[in-house]
Amino acid sequence: MTVIEFFDRDSAVENVVSTLLCVPEKVVFIGSNIKQINKSIKIYQSVAESRGLKVEFIPKGVNRNNLTVIIETLENIIEENDDCVIDLSGGDELYLVAVGAVYEKYADRIKLHRFNINNGTMIDCDADGSLCASRPMQLSVEENIAVYGGRVIYDNEKTNATYNWSFDKEFRRDVHSMWAVCQKNASLWNAQINTVSMLCSVYLNKEALSLSVDVERAKNLFAAKKSKVVFEREIFTALEKAGVIENLSMSRERFGFKFKNEQIMKCLTKAGQLLELIISVTAIELSDENSNAVYNDVKCGVYIDWDGVVQTDGKPDVENEMDVILMKGMVPVFISCKNGLVDTDELYKLSVVAQRFGGKFVRKVLVASELDEMGFRGEYIRARAADMGITVVENVDEMSEEKLERKISNFWKS
Repeated sequence: MTVIEFFDRDSAVENVVSTLLCVPEKVVFIGSNIKQINKSIKIYQSVAESRGLKVEFIPKGVNRNNLTVIIETLENIIEENDDCVIDLSGGDELYLVAVGAVYEKYADRIKLHRFNINNGTMIDCDADGSLCASRPMQLSVEENIAVYGGRVIYDNEKTNATYNWSFDKEFRRDVHSMWAVCQKNASLWNAQINTVSMLCSVYLNKEALSLSVDVERAKNLFAAKKSKVVFEREIFTALEKAGVIENLSMSRERFGFKFKNEQIMKCLTKAGQLLELIISVTAIELSDENSNAVYNDVKCGVYIDWDGVVQTDGKPDVENEMDVILMKGMVPVFISCKNGLVDTDELYKLSVVAQRFGGKFVRKVLVASELDEMGFRGEYIRARAADMGITVVENVDEMSEEKLERKISNFWKS
């Protein structure tokens, strides 16, 4: 099979979907910017190879305003190749006019289809009842980033990059338990986690995953840093009861406990981490009326290298972190989570990164817990987010589990 694609510089996913779903021997890209097509072909080749596909990509440059040239190019490709399928998903309107002219001549030799990216299905445009594929199309988070020329960086490649969370049943249960504690007082939770984080930066026994410190020494440490020390017994006893910490000691002289495991330690040493994880865990556990997962891929704390080349020699590199990324088929959902005050810069970062690695089908979501406490500034955040096409989910710490599930299940529809 030979797939004919009209190169769309604004929609990488439409350029590559036929390759991944129809598994052709050849893909011919027709477009006006041959340099950009060749650059994109290298990316699509890599994505195809990651799925074990061997595809020959061929660029064909045309004048986008010359209908005669476009028609001649299409005719030459069809004459040279049997079993041609033309993908009508992307490209300029003049290309579609050219297809209409060519189809009159070659109706018995070519097939026409297009994709509905939003629901991941292929549409039969020649009405012959035949499609090169019938299964829904899905991309992983990594594939989606790669299609747009980037790469997910992991912490085994670079310090403080993407941590590969293990979302097994036990850990998901622990996240729900910790979230129940956090929900009782999100502001106090943040303050307490900040205290634990600072103490662990000095007194953590990394091998034993345990923290033990003299209380007066801890107070002196915080006084020197002009920070407030918080020891809220109710939070720690609830965490111990949930089984995520052990050997809790809270006396006037000594404070300490042991983390259940490394993942729990990461949850309890970064104030905003738990919000990112409850969004991720809830998304993972969602299913539709047919018991199918709502989202086919979920990643938390995703570090993205913009050009796909990780610099390890100290040279500057363009990177961004996204708190959570969900994939619903081929629709990416980029989520920024703020369990505290929100700055307008966060909106611009979310918008820029999402557009760069999600194109025109991306959904953008801001999950926040304290916009009400920000007064006029919170109102401005809401208005600016609406202008930028960002869905705002507020007071998430006050939501029931059922309401949070409903919100997250609709993110891809935003």
